[in-house]
Amino acid sequence: MRRFFAVLGLITCIGFSGAGFAGASSTEPRPSITVNGNGKVVYVPDMGYIHVGVSSDAWTAAEAWKKNEKIVKKIFEALKQHGVEEKDLKTSNLSLQPRYLYKPNEEPQFLGYTASYDLSVTVRDLDQMGTLLDSMVDAGANRNMSISFGCSKFDELLDEARAKAVAEARKKANLYVTGAGAKLGDVLGISDTPYYPPQYYRVDALAVKEGKAPLPVAPGEQELTVTITITWAIDNSKIDLQIPQMTEK
Repeated sequence: MRRFFAVLGLITCIGFSGAGFAGASSTEPRPSITVNGNGKVVYVPDMGYIHVGVSSDAWTAAEAWKKNEKIVKKIFEALKQHGVEEKDLKTSNLSLQPRYLYKPNEEPQFLGYTASYDLSVTVRDLDQMGTLLDSMVDAGANRNMSISFGCSKFDELLDEARAKAVAEARKKANLYVTGAGAKLGDVLGISDTPYYPPQYYRVDALAVKEGKAPLPVAPGEQELTVTITITWAIDNSKIDLQIPQMTEK
């Protein structure tokens, strides 16, 4: 009888150790597994974005501002003539800064002011991209020119990528845990990485104006990738702990 209780006491101690069995102490960390899942969706863009800037120099702030305003109005008029609606025009930056010439061991020399304006245009017909680029450069756009591509069903694509990421994470977690003789428990936490917008393609405004640069307006296929991290509890109730049967001698 003494031998039976000694063996049973040893097994009980193992059951309450940090090995993660069902009988683990409530004061100890809950057994868990954390995995990453990636979801990728390939799509063909059906819309685009043009980003342009205008800057003008003058001796006075008012003069610089008026010069820039005149160019911006020309750009708006050119876009209107091509059927671009006001809802697709977004001002992204306005600034007015003094200019100085700096030389070693001399006081900075005041040169006047620079007025800057940045505009983003949503293009809903990709066939117009080249034409709109040309017209904005002809109207006076002269800085920070770039293009990017998007999709009108972006939210649906993002949901699809997230669903794929979750499925991959669960598949990996199941593989590890069931292979170890346990099963997945409750979800303890979910987080995903920030989504970054599509890549911007720089465009040389001067080269466009001079007709020396081919316009990169072929979107091709684009990829949308989401990474998600999920933590599951590990349910060890599936583990069958065999207690040897001892008989009294």
